[in-house]
Amino acid sequence: MVRIMDTETTMQEEHYGTRDLSYSAWHRAASIRRYVGWERAQLLSMVDADCVLFLEYDHQDKEPLALIEAAIDVGQDYKPATAIARLAKRARIPAYLVLYERAAQPNPADPRCVDLAGFRVKRLWPRADTSWRRVPPDEWASALLRIRAWAAKRLDVEAANDARY
Repeated sequence: MVRIMDTETTMQEEHYGTRDLSYSAWHRAASIRRYVGWERAQLLSMVDADCVLFLEYDHQDKEPLALIEAAIDVGQDYKPATAIARLAKRARIPAYLVLYERAAQPNPADPRCVDLAGFRVKRLWPRADTSWRRVPPDEWASALLRIRAWAAKRLDVEAANDARY
């Protein structure tokens, strides 16, 4: 049986009409290097899956390492991210929900976008957080490196234990 859904009642509407690229600009090596240094900033490769969902991946072999759903922080208590959590669980990679606060000044590495002043972060999978953590930009940049190191280490262990090789 095929279910036909009424798109008028099931599709989410775009709230602002455009996508904010501030998180994308903040995450780029030229911007994030001010927190973690140039060499470590170059390790933080990502792709914008839809300008809201970010896939952290290993720069050399392109292995997915984490999923991050990002949105502007407008004081909301809740942001739906169930599908991202389920996708991360299936892929066995961590997932996070990140709400970012826009700063008044432009990003020094990309003046077309405003800089970011801080984040509220919730881990979605594994061990989902029940409350938000407030995180300054330098701490979130370092956390991204730790998340990537943890996920990459898991991949290395899994590869080393592969019975085929």
